[in-house]
Amino acid sequence: MQRLVVVMSHASRAMGGAVRELHFCAALRARGVDARVWRMHEGRESAEEEILGVPVRFCPSDAPEKAPHYQLSPALRDEVVAFAPEVVLYKGLSYHINAYVQAARPAGARYGLIVGGAITDPLVDGAAAIFGEYREQLAKHFRPAMLEGRTMVMPKHIDLSLAGEGAPPRRAEFDIVNVGTFAEKRKNQGALLPFAARHRLAFVGGGPLLAEAQRTVRKAGHAENVTFFKRLPHAEVFGVLRRSRIMVHSSVGDGLPRATVEAMACGVPVVALRETIAGGIPATAGLLVSEAGLPHAVELLLTDDALRIQMGRAARRHVERNHGPAAIAAAAEQAMALLSR
Repeated sequence: MQRLVVVMSHASRAMGGAVRELHFCAALRARGVDARVWRMHEGRESAEEEILGVPVRFCPSDAPEKAPHYQLSPALRDEVVAFAPEVVLYKGLSYHINAYVQAARPAGARYGLIVGGAITDPLVDGAAAIFGEYREQLAKHFRPAMLEGRTMVMPKHIDLSLAGEGAPPRRAEFDIVNVGTFAEKRKNQGALLPFAARHRLAFVGGGPLLAEAQRTVRKAGHAENVTFFKRLPHAEVFGVLRRSRIMVHSSVGDGLPRATVEAMACGVPVVALRETIAGGIPATAGLLVSEAGLPHAVELLLTDDALRIQMGRAARRHVERNHGPAAIAAAAEQAMALLSR
């Protein structure tokens, strides 16, 4: 394999959510593969940047006003086809750009899928490789591919220098932290607001639903127990995580969000809904529970410091073993073998 392309299927010029893919491509380039990234953006012309030593091409979307999943780009399609990669990896499932680009490639051209939150895509059956977020996700939603040896887990990129030593705090500024946008109801931050009657909450994230959450807190008389940080630079998010006792991820629709792994890197146990996240958070490092069990799990960890600290230490060890630059480099080696079969 000499040339590989990653298509970041969500149109955006911001590359904060693509750091893992950039490090993955950098690891491939260090192994002799000409790995590059293509992405749509709202600009009228194509543009190129080099990020982490990886060439990144931004091509104009045909309809920036459309929902992200429906946007296409003839320029991106034509440029990828002209580059003639042996393999294209599409990051994000159910985006129309995936099948649009693949249809223009030669018959039988190899491709793979990098799973985010969505788990369906017309290209799933023919994928040479499916890169999942954790093993249980692959077993549940991509079992035929898994049985055929066409799947692997793609680690998260975690900067452990930002996470610090990963020692769980005995005294913390916040009891519960939640990181997620207030732009989508599926993030379900409202499920955490009742905890403000007894605990100190920190929310990191902005969006149109934020004002409603703030009003709810004020109306309940708990404003002094809740801190809304809105959107923060990435490095500052770690600062909030390190000052928190546990993370509660209340979303009802996600893959394995990077923020949950970042919390574990900081020595913060994670409580999440098991119908949303079926794995990737080992039982030694957090609790995956039902919606009905969420309050009980939260109170358990907040009243048992010994258990919380034990879980926090295990969470940090899990991240050190399974995520970060070394894990991504190992994944690049595995991917080369998988995609070259």
